[in-house]
Amino acid sequence: MVFYTTFLYLRVLLINKLYVMSNTKTAPKNGQEVKEIAKGNPPREAQKMSATKINDLINPTASGRIKRLENFQLLAKRHDFLTAKKNELDKFIISSDGTKEKITLKNADGFEFTVSNSLVVEKVVDVISSELAVFIAKSEREVLTFNI
Repeated sequence: MVFYTTFLYLRVLLINKLYVMSNTKTAPKNGQEVKEIAKGNPPREAQKMSATKINDLINPTASGRIKRLENFQLLAKRHDFLTAKKNELDKFIISSDGTKEKITLKNADGFEFTVSNSLVVEKVVDVISSELAVFIAKSEREVLTFNI
């Protein structure tokens, strides 16, 4: 029952999304399409496309599943990388005493800029930490919601 409800929900979302996209056209190609949109029916193209996408989700092919698995592995690798960087940043924060920290910026031409002011270092670390938390949360949502 849950599968069927999910199927209907996905179908409605796909049809509505494609219907909204088709309503943004500047000029209709024929009068029939205008009548269908006016009646609230999505165009035939949208119905065919949504049926194809739903069919791909319900009856996946082997190559489609393998491709989605590869995509999932990339998402997992990115999430692992981000969590590893978060752990490194946490170790940096824990080990800092506020007197010996430096932040160095380098560009592609080899120019360097080093800051050792503890207030500046603290603010930069706070910004890095908050941005990294946002990236990790987004990555975690993508991993949890991904369907193979």
